Amino acid sequence: MFPSQDKNPDDRDLVSRARRGDQEAFSQLIVQYQVPLYNMALRMVGGRDDAADISQEAFLRAWEKIRTLRDAPFKSWLFQIAVNLCYDHFRRNRRYGTMPDDERSSFGLGIATPDPQERAEANERNRLVRESIEALDHDMRIAIVLRDVNGMAYDEIAGVLRVPLGTVKSRIARARAQVQERLQQHPEFFPREDVHAG
Repeated sequence: MFPSQDKNPDDRDLVSRARRGDQEAFSQLIVQYQVPLYNMALRMVGGRDDAADISQEAFLRAWEKIRTLRDAPFKSWLFQIAVNLCYDHFRRNRRYGTMPDDERSSFGLGIATPDPQERAEANERNRLVRESIEALDHDMRIAIVLRDVNGMAYDEIAGVLRVPLGTVKSRIARARAQVQERLQQHPEFFPREDVHAG
């Protein structure tokens, strides 16, 4: 299910050292992955505090279980832990998270401009994209966030979610189609040729 080797060869050395109890090596892994892991959690659960808690818990669990990691890439394994924590969060709260209402959650649709009219339109486009992503069931939502926000390869996502590659592609395709369908209801912001999820 996982690719045979890490794409980042430095991870293998750091993981090997961390498995022998080297806390400095594990700290370097934290520095490398804390931002993308937090961003993924933030887009899944919505609250900054919840995202920070999930990120910290994922690193804590990774440190506690690092000796069990053998052939799986560290990044996929770490994100798998965080995704499972997101699922736990969904079950506890019985609701989907709300994506943060700021420019970093714009999925690349925001534009930086001092013009108030353009800024207002960009904010509205961002809101509509967020709402479209929020409307997805969490399996599709996680897949599209990992792909279109975190930029993970399809095979990495398959490893994180522990599902076949075809399932990942299907979830992402369905998610993009549903997002596109919702955004097409707002042609004033999304002309038909511009509508896409990522």
